[in-house]
Amino acid sequence: LKNLNYNELSTEIISQFSADFISREELSSLINKSYSTFRKKDVVKISNIEELKLLELFHGPTLAFKDVAMQFIGNLYEYYLSKNNKKINIVVATSGDTGAAAIDAIKGKSNLNIFVLHPYNRISSVQRKIMTTVEEKNVFNIAIEGNFDDCQNIVKSMFSDLEFSKSIN
Repeated sequence: LKNLNYNELSTEIISQFSADFISREELSSLINKSYSTFRKKDVVKISNIEELKLLELFHGPTLAFKDVAMQFIGNLYEYYLSKNNKKINIVVATSGDTGAAAIDAIKGKSNLNIFVLHPYNRISSVQRKIMTTVEEKNVFNIAIEGNFDDCQNIVKSMFSDLEFSKSIN
């Protein structure tokens, strides 16, 4: 495993848990697609700072460490949903980075919509611009009067209402 690059290592590990619904070749293709937008070929980079090692996780499209997982998850959702002819709505609350990474991972994907609740005027201007300037039809931004907890409480109440949650898939 030592000589594998990030994409090969990811394929090796994830394939141990996903062989029942995706072939190794399709998985490898999804992983390569997921990390093709990263600024570094190795996705994550380990830098040396004197005797310390620094793990760089900011080379993804939104500069957030969350891109490492979210880019793959977005492509895996799209793959699974198209294979099973299903559609879902993703609803999240964010204070900034998570929403931007989730939007970037889901934007333009088929069979998925994403609704992102964020506190109005309580996120950085960069985060707001990353989240609110996306023009894809499947991305919906909702600014909520209040703080992050208020956004999160709305999402939690949606999930706890099983009838409503099921009705919006």
